Amino acid sequence: MLQPIPKVNGMRKNLEDRSRYKITDSHRNQTFVAIIRKNRDTYAWTWQGHIDFADGDNLEFASRRTFSTATEAEEYLRQFARARIDSRLNSA
Repeated sequence: MLQPIPKVNGMRKNLEDRSRYKITDSHRNQTFVAIIRKNRDTYAWTWQGHIDFADGDNLEFASRRTFSTATEAEEYLRQFARARIDSRLNSA
């Protein structure tokens, strides 16, 4: 889930107005952390992050495409991380 949004003059900023989000989550007891960023020139969203596997290995990853909204980027990121975790754990 997206991190809490800071209040500005008592009102929350719109998600799309922010240009960077940090996501920390886990799947099957494997933690993943990612940053979702908006390119200020193109307004396209991308992400990059890493998975901290319980055995000590880490896997870094980055999006190979851009997204039109932060929500779309976050959903794809979560699917990507979960698929990599499942693949790694099923092959072990």
